[in-house]
Amino acid sequence: MKYRGKFTDDKIKSTTIQLSPTGKFYCVLLIECENQTQFGKTSQAVGLDMGIADLISTSDAVKYPTIRFDQILAKKKRYWERRLARRRLLAQKEIAWDKHNKVVEPRELANFKNYTKAKQMVAKYSEKIANQRKDYLHKLTVKLVKDYDKIVIEGLKTNNMIKNHKLARAIANQSWRMLRLMLEYKCNWYGKILSVVNPYKTGQVCFNCGYDDGKRVRHKLGKFEY
Repeated sequence: MKYRGKFTDDKIKSTTIQLSPTGKFYCVLLIECENQTQFGKTSQAVGLDMGIADLISTSDAVKYPTIRFDQILAKKKRYWERRLARRRLLAQKEIAWDKHNKVVEPRELANFKNYTKAKQMVAKYSEKIANQRKDYLHKLTVKLVKDYDKIVIEGLKTNNMIKNHKLARAIANQSWRMLRLMLEYKCNWYGKILSVVNPYKTGQVCFNCGYDDGKRVRHKLGKFEY
């Protein structure tokens, strides 16, 4: 296999072939490149406040909206999830019948075409939701890294926050952890700085003058509060 990179001294360090739940094959290449493109310096810094109503609110009063990709395809995904559950139940009954009658080669779930089709359709919509979310986060993080030399974000404890079952799905859709990881490696790539701060009262204390409006928000999330 040949790779034609932007620079002639690029080297392929490893190649991994992956099979997705939807039956697609992907080739993942790890490439060593000495010449990494750098964004120009802007001498600008920004603080990011992560939320649910808006994915990000910046200290420059810019808001990046939340897009509920899970809700956009929820109807179609739920349609196939119900059929998957029914077809799994029917298949399990057939398998139990084979075992009860001591069939030499009892059937398995993979032998039932209707079940396999429903399983692939559920995986298809789950994959599409994940891909749409990643695409949105990639575009957003590239814009932030390109526009600012220093980015300050909150060190949110997502595992504590999703204990609130009323907000768990909405919080999971935000993918704050993925957003932070993207910012970390892109800041490293493009020579920018990423700082992580304690999230306590970051929404009440003014970053410029230090004024505290006195609000205290308490969430019923175990010991987590801010």
